[in-house]
Amino acid sequence: MLQSKIDQWLDERINAPCQRQLVVIHAEQDWARQQALAILDKLNLTRSLWCGNSADNQPYIQAKQYHQHLGREYQALVYNAYDGLRANALAALSGVVAQQGLMIIICPPLGKWADFNDPQKPERISFGYTTEARHSLFVKWLKQHIEQDNDVVLISQEHFRGHNVPLHKQLQQVTSPYKTLDQQHAVEAILTLVDQSNPAPLVITADRGRGKSSALGIAAAQLLNNGHQRILVTAPIFASVSQLFQHAEEGLPGSEQQRQALILGHQRIEFQPVDRILAEQPQADILMIDEAASIPAPLLQALTRHYSKIVFSTTIHGYEGSGRGFEIRFKGYLQHHFPAYQRLHLQQPIRWQTGDPLEKFWFDTLLLKSVDSQTSYQAGQDLQVELIDQPSLASNPKLLTQIFCLLINAHYQTTPDDLVRMLDAPDQQVFVLRQQNHLLGAALANLEGTEILRPLAVAISEGKRRVKGHLLPQNLAMNFGRHDLVCYQYLRIIRIAIAPEFQFQGLGQYFIRQLTQHARKKRYDFIGSSFGASPQLLAFWSKAGFHLVRQGQKKDASSGEFSAFMLAGLHQGAVKLRQALTDIYQQQQGEQP
Repeated sequence: MLQSKIDQWLDERINAPCQRQLVVIHAEQDWARQQALAILDKLNLTRSLWCGNSADNQPYIQAKQYHQHLGREYQALVYNAYDGLRANALAALSGVVAQQGLMIIICPPLGKWADFNDPQKPERISFGYTTEARHSLFVKWLKQHIEQDNDVVLISQEHFRGHNVPLHKQLQQVTSPYKTLDQQHAVEAILTLVDQSNPAPLVITADRGRGKSSALGIAAAQLLNNGHQRILVTAPIFASVSQLFQHAEEGLPGSEQQRQALILGHQRIEFQPVDRILAEQPQADILMIDEAASIPAPLLQALTRHYSKIVFSTTIHGYEGSGRGFEIRFKGYLQHHFPAYQRLHLQQPIRWQTGDPLEKFWFDTLLLKSVDSQTSYQAGQDLQVELIDQPSLASNPKLLTQIFCLLINAHYQTTPDDLVRMLDAPDQQVFVLRQQNHLLGAALANLEGTEILRPLAVAISEGKRRVKGHLLPQNLAMNFGRHDLVCYQYLRIIRIAIAPEFQFQGLGQYFIRQLTQHARKKRYDFIGSSFGASPQLLAFWSKAGFHLVRQGQKKDASSGEFSAFMLAGLHQGAVKLRQALTDIYQQQQGEQP
């Protein structure tokens, strides 16, 4: 009976075009893998990607390798959650599934999944806390969304639930080589930019599957056909622009690929890494930057100083590296220095239909869509700072959504993996700033150090051992050569965000003062933070009573800034120790040439 229901669903999918969907096979692992393989065989989905241990020796990747496959297309993606769950990988890999394809998750039975000993747990839980993280509230959250979404196909060894979502034929609005009007408008904007005598930068943003990279390729080909000589292209890695070069080649008959360039006679479309472009500043008719959100904002700013005809293209979700740093930091820079810069957002999907069930599921489940804050603030009225425990977060979807969206909009490094830690990491704490139930701010903090690390203290201070988490105590102990620094108790503020409409009114300073009082009442030794050391942030944290005790020697890949480590002592002994660390740091700075 079970197999006949599955076969009927598959036959319907073979006989009529269907939209992309999520299939969850929750069963014993070997049975589930064989079931996934049977589905791929029956639907002839030969171009598939397995993430996690596969069936019948099929090639597979590990979840941490998902970046290597962004921009590619597969008929099916099979994610084996028995090998561990990583939210960033789920979000990103859902975008590689082509139209009419399937994303299949293999997992333990839904009723047992939250208590499954996930192999990825040590990667997201700090050292010393993994045994406390038994029941996964994130899996419970994911399970609820799976069960409540009727477009998710559910298969177990006893039951089948599911239907196909039909693919409706959409009216062709544009002519070749374009797929949508959005894409055509993007190409036209690029061509216009190159012809302008006093151009402003062009910014093209889109969710995945909207054809932004192919729009760059189409435009590059048309520019060469119009007589332009050199198009310069950059991105975090060459693989990120494979779609760009593919579409450019289609528009340039007779061209040929030579290493990382497309050559047509004396004309060329050429890829170069960002650092090489900044060092050599080669001449070009236009500079195209794809996946710009994965490039630190200071480097993007430097490019605008060297190239007047420049287009930035990017998706804006945080699983891509610097993520929303582009939205938060770089667009502010453009607004200040290039008030007339052009903005274009591509909305209509190309690789799947509007309302695609798979995209909608992950956007809803991983809280990837921004929501209006719908809050208000009255100066002079009482404010409340509250620690929200993880079960309360998991059982209050509205509050969890508000907090996470606030963090996404305020911090460029907030990703779906952070949602997992918010719900599952015993060492992480979530604080909110409210006024009469209106959410004004949110903060994430980690408990670090303590006696948990004492057996490893000397090894850590000598640089022989590094454990997961505990950023402040490990970094300070190693750099000051003091093993005792490992064993103090720290509250490290990881993220702090105030609703954008209420910033610069002193709420951030008030919030930090309250967090400091909380840490003092808990008898912690230090409260601290580490961040990209921009002058504005250094001034903000200094005003809050924090002191610089160390600055990194290497720029952070996401912020493009040197990391600052700032501390405040919470009792007399800790204040004296912090002062001693500051003195040593300042002395070291004075000795440097």
